[in-house]
Amino acid sequence: MLSKVSLPMHPPKDLSTEERADWYRERNFVIRPVLVVTTVNTKSVPNAAVKTNFMTVSSMTHYAFACNPQHHTYRNILETKEFVINVPTEEIAAKVLKAALTTVNPPPLGVNEIERAGLTPIPSEKVKPPRIRECIAHYECVLEWHRNGIVFGKTVAASVDESLIRGKEERKMMLIGGGKPRNSYGVVGETKKWPRVSS
Repeated sequence: MLSKVSLPMHPPKDLSTEERADWYRERNFVIRPVLVVTTVNTKSVPNAAVKTNFMTVSSMTHYAFACNPQHHTYRNILETKEFVINVPTEEIAAKVLKAALTTVNPPPLGVNEIERAGLTPIPSEKVKPPRIRECIAHYECVLEWHRNGIVFGKTVAASVDESLIRGKEERKMMLIGGGKPRNSYGVVGETKKWPRVSS
């Protein structure tokens, strides 16, 4: 049997804020998807933010994620009540990273963060925030409730690359977690069917 090691719950006190965040990330062994959430402000200026603290509440009907209340994404959602979840793949990792950096160092108001990251905005079917063409799946959502930085949304439209429906998609979706440091990511690997078990 594998031995278990207890993890300390708090980092050393002499770490900087960024080092503390990395300390926690490197000890989070829960695998999470990398997603790009798009929103618009009241002037219809698009915003893109990478999110990993994400939860499928009920497949295709409800999704939730955590967001800093000071970020443009959170404020835009509270103002417009809409957002889009875009699912990226490994081949656009550099552009996803560029979108992530806008959260740390946001550009001036009025700058289209999607285009700034080298991505292509396309109209959504039922909400104002755009989808991202380079992503393989999109879930258009309306806000149902929010509390303490948690956003809970209801899906009103969904779209995917046709290759996913046909089962021919070979691009790999991005993941983080598993104790990896902040500057690394993983990809979806082999999938298997559950073994048959008797009741």
